[in-house]
Amino acid sequence: MKLFSHAYGGWVLLLGMLGVGAAQPAQAQLPSTAIVSPDQVPTSADTARVARPLTKRQKREKAAADSLLKTEHLLGMRVTRPQKAGYLAIIPGAGQLYNKKYWKLPLVYGMVGGLGYWVNFQRLLYLEYLHAYDNVSSNALVLRDPALGSRASRENSLTGIYSGLTGARHYLDLSLLVFAAGYSLQILDAVVDANLHDFDVGRTLSLHWTPALLPMPGRPLPAAGATVALRVK
Repeated sequence: MKLFSHAYGGWVLLLGMLGVGAAQPAQAQLPSTAIVSPDQVPTSADTARVARPLTKRQKREKAAADSLLKTEHLLGMRVTRPQKAGYLAIIPGAGQLYNKKYWKLPLVYGMVGGLGYWVNFQRLLYLEYLHAYDNVSSNALVLRDPALGSRASRENSLTGIYSGLTGARHYLDLSLLVFAAGYSLQILDAVVDANLHDFDVGRTLSLHWTPALLPMPGRPLPAAGATVALRVK
C-alpha cells in the first residue's frame, strides 16, 4: 500500500508538471488581438465620445433662440426678464417692484435697512476707539477723558482701548459680510421670481400625496411616510 501511494503521488506530480509546461506555451501562443497589458489597449477600444463642434447653421439657430428670450429693454439693451430683474435689484426693492411682488418690499427694506444701520454703528464705534487709541498713545488726551468718546472714555488703560479697537474691527468686518449676504439675497430673490414668472402652474399640473409605509434599512418594521407625485394631464 505504501508503494502504491508513493507511485500514485509520483504520477500526480508528473502530470501536474506536464500540465504547467503545457499551459505556458498556450499562453505564449495567444492571438495577436488579445490584450495582455492595459498599456496595450488599442485606440479602437476607446468608446469615449467627443462632442462635435456646432456648425454655422446650428450656431445661428442657437443665437436666434436666445434672442427670442430677450423680450425686455433696459438702457437701450435687449435683455431677458431675469436679467432685467437682476439689474434693477441693484437698487434694493426695484427688482421686487418689477416682479410685482409688493408684499416683499417691507422685508427687503427692513433687512437692508437694519443691516445698514448695524454696519454704520460698528463703523462709528471702530472710529471712536481708533481715535481714542491714537490720542492716548500719543499723550494728546488722557484716559477717561470725555473727548475720547462715550465708550472709549470708560476704559481704564491703553490695553483696554486697544482690546475695544480690535473687537470693534472684528464686528465691523462681520457686519459688512452679513450686509453683503443680505444685499445679494434680495438680488437673487428678484432673479428667481423673474425666472418663475412664466412657469406653468395651470390646471394641467396636479400634485398628489398619499400616506405610505416606507421600508427603513436595518429596521424590521417600516416607518410612516408619504409619497408625492407630480402629474401632467
